[in-house]
Amino acid sequence: MKKILISTGGSGGHVIPAINLYNHLKSNFNVSIYTDKRGSKYFPKQIEKTIFEVNQFLGNKYLLPLKIISYFYAFIRSLLSLNGKKFDILISTGGYMSFPVVLAAKIYNKKIFLFEPNSIIGRSNKFLLRFSNKILCYDKNLQGINKTYNNKIIEIPPILNKCFYEKKINNENDNILKILIIGGSQSSLFFTKKLKHEIIQLADKYKISVYQQLSKGFDIDNYKKDYDKNNITNNLFYFEHDYLCNKNHFDIAISRSGASSLAELSHMTIPFIAVPFPFATDNHQFLNAKRYYDLNCCWILEEKNFNSGDIYKIVNQIMVNKNDYNKKKSNLSKLNENNTWEKINKKLIEYFNDN
Repeated sequence: MKKILISTGGSGGHVIPAINLYNHLKSNFNVSIYTDKRGSKYFPKQIEKTIFEVNQFLGNKYLLPLKIISYFYAFIRSLLSLNGKKFDILISTGGYMSFPVVLAAKIYNKKIFLFEPNSIIGRSNKFLLRFSNKILCYDKNLQGINKTYNNKIIEIPPILNKCFYEKKINNENDNILKILIIGGSQSSLFFTKKLKHEIIQLADKYKISVYQQLSKGFDIDNYKKDYDKNNITNNLFYFEHDYLCNKNHFDIAISRSGASSLAELSHMTIPFIAVPFPFATDNHQFLNAKRYYDLNCCWILEEKNFNSGDIYKIVNQIMVNKNDYNKKKSNLSKLNENNTWEKINKKLIEYFNDN
């Protein structure tokens, strides 16, 4: 049985696909996990993992020498940690902590597969691509990649939790517009601050219910008072992994544009208004959203151009004429009609067995 090491860490955008990959591969391979403390909080307790911490230094160019020293130290630790560890393949789902682990695996002449869910290659993956065998991605037109490495691109369907394929969408029609607002694993302070007024404005004209993820630090009971005062049915929550597995009967979503969030909404055929996080590295959230926008599956609102009433205008237009909405919903359905857990599972197992 082949042994596979999955390296991941940092945000949910890196870790959640790693968990889903683990669940796809665990029955046919001996799979182990390397992650950091930040990433470990997303893992279910039953999944064993090795905590491998790498210091992160953001922004300040004066810290570059310290950053180089830190990564060199992490590389040495990676060499020592992997020494004698028997594995055939390393899969890295990105993040700064995977950088030294991938380099150490290369020294030990292991096969290296990178995973890139975004529509533009991440900076770590861009550097590490020269050392890798292949890069698995959702977008065959992956941006930012050197053309000499185009032969390393393997396009795969989104890797989602198995629950997304097991749950049936509830198409109940009770004349209530059900709106989901999600900000991903990092939540969205902008959504929490700005969108309440938009929802209240909509409720003056339409019967709606809202399910909204709040940023940590906001008190749910206090936040919901304005919704209750305006007779808006509401369910407020903090970030929940695989939230859509348990509740998926929404008519429309307002979402940040992390690759996993958009893939989940797409699979559940929920048309969405994408508001990309404007400070995402290399503007990758905008490019993630644009991929769906170009397929006529969503709307895009850029935060820098956001004005009060923008959400109202889009939703009101949908309610007046549903042709555009229905077209987007149909396009999402076509995009995912052949993506089953069994097909994706078979493809991944065959691929890693052959390589």
